[in-house]
Amino acid sequence: MSDTWVAIDFETANAHRGSPCAVGLTAVDQGRITDRMYTLIRPPAAYRHFDPYNTRIHGIGASDVESAPSWAEALHQILRFTAGRTLVAHNAAFDLGVLRDACTAEESPWPTLRYACSLVVARRTWRLISYALPEVARHVEVPLKEHHQAGADADAAAHIMLAAMRHHRAKSLDQLLAELNVVHGNVAPNAWSGSRSKGTYKGKPSASIPGTNPDADPLGAFYGKTVCITGTLSRMKRAEAQAALAVVGATPVAKVSGKTDILVVATPDPRRFAIGSEQSEKQRTAERLLEGGHDIEIIGEADFFERLIS
Repeated sequence: MSDTWVAIDFETANAHRGSPCAVGLTAVDQGRITDRMYTLIRPPAAYRHFDPYNTRIHGIGASDVESAPSWAEALHQILRFTAGRTLVAHNAAFDLGVLRDACTAEESPWPTLRYACSLVVARRTWRLISYALPEVARHVEVPLKEHHQAGADADAAAHIMLAAMRHHRAKSLDQLLAELNVVHGNVAPNAWSGSRSKGTYKGKPSASIPGTNPDADPLGAFYGKTVCITGTLSRMKRAEAQAALAVVGATPVAKVSGKTDILVVATPDPRRFAIGSEQSEKQRTAERLLEGGHDIEIIGEADFFERLIS
């Protein structure tokens, strides 16, 4: 392993991505973690309110960030720490979206960055029931005791990418992405593009399926996917969530079957869908399908909302 890069993770104060309240960074050089950075952040003024939902997840409230660096100060620290190195994030569409939206909220230009997504790489590397950060970390035997603590999550993303490099015997991050046919994401002052697998989406869903938007972005996280929801979502009614899925090109369904690509478990705590936990019949069906060779993924509520707005 002959390259150097930095894993990054943001936590946000509320549902708007332009509300970063903490960031963790983990530097990797020659296949080893060599440095770390963590700071709380005072979110941009327009999005400074703390939603109790988010505070329950990461434990950060308004009083914790009163004397924290502003977004402009935090971004300066981030760019100084990364020093032009490639960034890695688990679900990078969310974390790099936080960075872009926070800059936009403060009317500052986007920085120039190059990044890769460990979630995309994990899907190309292992066959799992869930690719949420805790589940992939558990699979690669990386302890994650403080999920949604930005420093711990950045560490986990770094370890997941290193495990994938070992699995594929890649000597560098660039070699790994090339072998998996995954493209880098890029951010520039006036444009951005995502880190994604090439040639893997299913194509336009049938226009005969009621409610599905045939003109949605084909690079969207749910485009062309058949998605089922189990449980009660905390932030919107199920019918609203199904309508939102249809808008982004997914096909929402009421039951899990061999055609289902994703099952959303309506809980913000991904431990609820760990093996041995209390499970719905839909979840048990999904796990039986995976055991039988069907590609199906279970995601939690927090991951669902992140992907929906990515």
